[in-house]
Amino acid sequence: MKSASERVEAMHERARLLRRARDRTINGILTTISAFMLIVIIVLAALPGGGFHTIENAGETGSSLLDAGVGGYVLVAVASFMLAVIITVLCIRWREKKHKSEEKH
Repeated sequence: MKSASERVEAMHERARLLRRARDRTINGILTTISAFMLIVIIVLAALPGGGFHTIENAGETGSSLLDAGVGGYVLVAVASFMLAVIITVLCIRWREKKHKSEEKH
């Protein structure tokens, strides 16, 4: 028969294993999402006219964002930035929650 301290230690070990499994699952999900987004960006760049933009007059590079063909670039840039901010916020919250749960144990 196990003593109370042995049972508590076994419980803590089981909790550590469960946390590690949850962390691996979350890391796998984030990796899958990142890989999917990379594939989406590559596919969008490979579409006809999606990856090539020329500036006719090199002296007017500041006005290149006013060109009619760069709307896709701006959209991809804004969407990528928003996705990066969301992932960063989720990771920060996840880390804070993880530290709080570790401090309790």
